[in-house]
Amino acid sequence: MMKRLLAAQILAVTLYLPIDSPAFATDATAANKPAMSLVELEVKAGKSDRYRDIIKMTSRSAIENEPGTLALYAFRHQDNPYLTYRVEVYADDEAYKKHLASRAYQAFIQQAPEVVAKERKTELVPQFLGDKRIVQDEKTIDNLVIVDVKPEHQQAFKNIVLPEMAESLKVEEGVLAMYAATDAQNTRRWYFYEIYASAAAYQQHRATPHFRAYIAQTAQMSARKESVPVTPVLLTNKGGIRPDKTR
Repeated sequence: MMKRLLAAQILAVTLYLPIDSPAFATDATAANKPAMSLVELEVKAGKSDRYRDIIKMTSRSAIENEPGTLALYAFRHQDNPYLTYRVEVYADDEAYKKHLASRAYQAFIQQAPEVVAKERKTELVPQFLGDKRIVQDEKTIDNLVIVDVKPEHQQAFKNIVLPEMAESLKVEEGVLAMYAATDAQNTRRWYFYEIYASAAAYQQHRATPHFRAYIAQTAQMSARKESVPVTPVLLTNKGGIRPDKTR
């Protein structure tokens, strides 16, 4: 029973993008409706190393052997090594099902009760995703930001932030990935997950005209903004998401 519950709760993200470019989320058929989730995991005391070993085994096997598994990200809170997060990206629902049936994933499910104390899942609606091929090293950093947008500014905020993310990926070599999504239960709450080649690349990003314009134009649009201090555990991807063939 525990294994079935854990399997049902593991994070899944399904996004579709135009080939070789970042994209804004678009409508999809019911069968291929994009799905995105953020899962917060509490690792059992003394099990952080074991958790990392399991994640590395599962993620690397999936990226190498599963064509529809496009990106797997694991990261943790900087101030609490037992508070971790997972983001996963698949080509479509069928690819996600194949991942669940894979030998590597089944091995993870069998070992999860040993290392996971509890988890909380937030269903998200993808708004934007763009990435480059990520080769993680000691300089790679990631960033998780949560923004509550005032209801009267929701569309204006979207119209400003999504082009800014696209411009960042296009012109900044050190910007490796940018994802934006809204909470399925609270459309005013935005989640941003970003990956940079280094802390210097992140600071350069913050100094760009397009980022400064975004900050200035949206300054009065948010009711709350939280930057969650995180650090990578394992960041793997294929470096480009193929388009949904049914669109």
